[in-house]
Amino acid sequence: MEPEMTETITKTFNKINKEIGKAIADFNMIEKGDKVMIAVSGGKDSLNLLHFLQLFQQKAPIHFEILAVNLDQGQPGFPDHILPALFKDWNVPHHIEKRDTYSIVIDKIKGANTYCSLCSRLRRGVLYDLAAKMNCNKVALGHHLDDLIETFLMNAFYSGQLASMAPHYKTDKEGINIIRPLYAIEEKYLAEFAEANNWPIVPCNLCGSQDGMKRQYIKSLVTDLQQNNPQIKSSILNALRNPDTEFLLKPELWKGEIASSV
Repeated sequence: MEPEMTETITKTFNKINKEIGKAIADFNMIEKGDKVMIAVSGGKDSLNLLHFLQLFQQKAPIHFEILAVNLDQGQPGFPDHILPALFKDWNVPHHIEKRDTYSIVIDKIKGANTYCSLCSRLRRGVLYDLAAKMNCNKVALGHHLDDLIETFLMNAFYSGQLASMAPHYKTDKEGINIIRPLYAIEEKYLAEFAEANNWPIVPCNLCGSQDGMKRQYIKSLVTDLQQNNPQIKSSILNALRNPDTEFLLKPELWKGEIASSV
């Protein structure tokens, strides 16, 4: 499971490993006695998540358990042999859950509407139920910095909210928290590391085949902006880490300030 370390891949490994360690420490993501369900779709992000959390478990000064879980959503042609073989090769405890959410999404979403929102809600509900059933108190998801930035901009552009994806939060399901150890890592580093290790990648052929999605527009916009400002992603990350509420427009913030000074 250890990568073949060239100089370039060593730098990538160190970068990912460092950011994950910092994320876990900064947001108290993993504690002694935790049982962490790692949601593994088979994409590059979730494989990186599993790889590095398994390494973290081996060197951590505390004891915690991990369980790799794949949700087989019943997509036609899904290569269901890949992940069981990988889990066995990586010697990681795992569970494969078969739920035909694919048929539900296809039935409910018509025309040019995108599948992502309903698909993710159904998947999230299944994962939360499985976490409770399997006594997992944490669910680790593979969202990375690009996901956080795109969500932030989509909320600002289309929903009128200043919001992104929290690195660690409590769910409505009692006793279950969500953690995102990859939240500060750019997608390109995860792709680079997965490719260097020749990991078998399971593609999502459901939503990836749709055209005109808002997220794709936002992704292209960030790429264009990056041409003039190569540090724009780290700048947006720092902005999310340093909100200055004194200069935002929520009336309650102003009223609270006035009230506190009287």
